[in-house]
Amino acid sequence: MTSVSGFLEKRTVGLPAVLCHLVSLLFLVLAAGWGRDAQAEIVITDAAGREVHLARPAQRIVTNESLLLLSLALLDDEPVARIAGWAAPRRIDGGIYAAFRKRFPKIDTIPKVGGVVPGNVSAEPILSVEPDLFVVSIWQPGWETVTHQLEASGVPVLFLDGPRTTDLPPAEAAAFSLALLGDAIGARARADAFSAFVKDKYALIGARLAGVTDRPDVLIDVQAGTLCCYTPGKNNRISQAIEFAGGHNIGAEVAAGYDGQLNIEYVLGIDPKFYIGTGSPHLAALGGLVVGGGIEAEAARHSLADVTSRNLLGELTAVRQGRAFAISHQLTISALSVLALECFAKWTHSERFADLDPARSLDEINRRFLAVPLEGTFWIELNP
Repeated sequence: MTSVSGFLEKRTVGLPAVLCHLVSLLFLVLAAGWGRDAQAEIVITDAAGREVHLARPAQRIVTNESLLLLSLALLDDEPVARIAGWAAPRRIDGGIYAAFRKRFPKIDTIPKVGGVVPGNVSAEPILSVEPDLFVVSIWQPGWETVTHQLEASGVPVLFLDGPRTTDLPPAEAAAFSLALLGDAIGARARADAFSAFVKDKYALIGARLAGVTDRPDVLIDVQAGTLCCYTPGKNNRISQAIEFAGGHNIGAEVAAGYDGQLNIEYVLGIDPKFYIGTGSPHLAALGGLVVGGGIEAEAARHSLADVTSRNLLGELTAVRQGRAFAISHQLTISALSVLALECFAKWTHSERFADLDPARSLDEINRRFLAVPLEGTFWIELNP
């Protein structure tokens, strides 16, 4: 194939040197233009079924969900640099945040704009940080106004979860959401690699539980220790993970939506076989369940013992017989929820999953995928 320089050499024989130079510059400019045209815009159909157009991979993302940091950390070696603004950074486990700050000190300078739910969001603060993409974790009614305002101002909006993922199995839904983000930032290969890792874990658990009808009752006590007993509802991903892992969340029938609160008398009446509390380092100030980044194992276990001694929880057979566990709340609702799934399966069906090791999975995630490794105690059992 004749190169541009070869073509010019053939066509400019006998022309004055200055003219040759001008012709060369013209062809270079045209070649650059052809290159830009060849790099077509990115077109994504998001989880809400909307067609999203990006001129190039997103570099300045604003998000309503600060836990998007963990998703970006799976896909990008410089995840903090991608975030131009976010809402509620305190939703990130304090220990995890500190680990990211140690490597990326600029995390503290990320502007706080918008809100987690659409009622707390307006377009002006988001536009003030000049994003090239606004990412929403979950579609829900109320986002329409802000979406229209942002898109009218030239900022595309991407929904990572929504109607297109509602009926997908958990592993497929997680892979779908991560693929959307991967497409948006030009990191689809890394998204697919992590999704394959996750799907393998789900496949193993699903295969071992095939035909199993014994699905023990489980109390999921969200942000345990502050109230009893706030629990995920039927349509919550945590409930779906418990079901996939071979258990049954007793709150699913009572809380038909995303979440709800259970009466302690109801809980005692069912007397679930397993107790699983979710917690976070910030709950230490509230007397809640402390587990997560930077937390030592004995401190987490002591916190679990303290929480299960209150609110009549100590009367549960699960607590009296040592079938009480704690897990990081952020872990259960982030891109790393596969670790929670492994814990749920190992706890509720220990005989089938004696060789399943969530700690080994976390080590592999740290080594192969995460820009900042997670260190701390992200799950614990009452009786080791």
